This record gives sequence, structure tokens and C-alpha cells, in this order.
Amino acid sequence: MTSVAAWSGRVNEDFTGAVPAAAVLIDGAGIPGIDSICQHGVAWYARNLGGSLLSLLSLAPDRSLSKVLAEAIEQVTDNHRYTCDVANPISPSATVAMVRVSGGVVEHLVLGDSVVVLDRTDGAPQVVCDTREVIISRSYQSALEGVAEGSEQYHRLLRDLRARRNQPGASGWPKTTREPRTKRSPEAVPAMS
Repeated sequence: MTSVAAWSGRVNEDFTGAVPAAAVLIDGAGIPGIDSICQHGVAWYARNLGGSLLSLLSLAPDRSLSKVLAEAIEQVTDNHRYTCDVANPISPSATVAMVRVSGGVVEHLVLGDSVVVLDRTDGAPQVVCDTREVIISRSYQSALEGVAEGSEQYHRLLRDLRARRNQPGASGWPKTTREPRTKRSPEAVPAMS
């Protein structure tokens, strides 16, 4: 597994990792102005969330993927709760893809715009994605295009967008794990992007 920074000269805000029966992909998400909210940053958040997930997947192989994700997020949040504004909607977040193989069954969880592809032995590959973030983001696209990037109005729109992402029925990016996309699939080989 590999990942590279989205922009040349910037730190990689992604994380990939695996343990013998599971793999995790974290795509860190942040917007301009985040430095005043969190002294650690998006890359730190993604690395710590990924590490916590891998640890919990190893230590609690029977726990549901949703519960593992919720516990990992709580651990990372606790690690910077007293130094950063973790309640602010523009604090670091991430999309998540997880797979775990046990007893011939592949469990997977997708939250945000990460993707899991299952190469099924009984048919065509199955692409698992969570389109809720895209739907919410599109509703803001014309408003964002109509204001100057970096302006106060631009940042207000981004804050509003991020706040909507973290609500039940919204995309549920990893500040809330109420509604990740999860499933169990027999006889499949996973890939993530």
C-alpha cells in the first residue's frame, strides 16, 4: 500500500496500513484556517486515527467495524481535546475505508469518499462507496464558486459545509460514526482507494 501527498511540497495527509487480517486507508481532510483550530494538523490526525484503528482491529477482532471506528476517533480526539478546538466543524477529519477478513468473509466499512473494491469469486467486482459527502458538497459548489477564495464568506460557507457533514443523515465524516457504510461479503478479495 502506498500514498503520496496531494500537492507537491506538502505533507502527506493520508495513512495506509495493515495487520494480518485487516487493512485501513485514511484520507485526511482539512481546509484553510485549520492551523488556528488544531496545532497538530490533518496529517497528525490521519496518522493517529490509522494507528488507533490498526491497534483496535488487532486487539478486538470480534468488535464491529463501526464500534472500532468510534473508539479510535474517541481516542484521537482525547489526545488533543485539551490543546485544540475539537468541537469546531473545521477541525481535522478524514474519510475512512477498512476491511477485515475472518472465516472466509470480508467485512468492510466506508465513510466519506474513500472506496473499497471487492473482487468477488462469484461475479463482477463490487465497488463500495459513500456518496453522501459528494451530494452535500455539490449543494455548496455554486455558492463557493460565486465568492472570492479565502474571503470571510468563503470560509463561512466551508464551515457550514463541514458542520453539515457531521450530522445524522449527512455524510458522517469521522467525527460522527453514526452511519458508516458497512457490510459483510463472502468470498471476496478487497482493494481500497
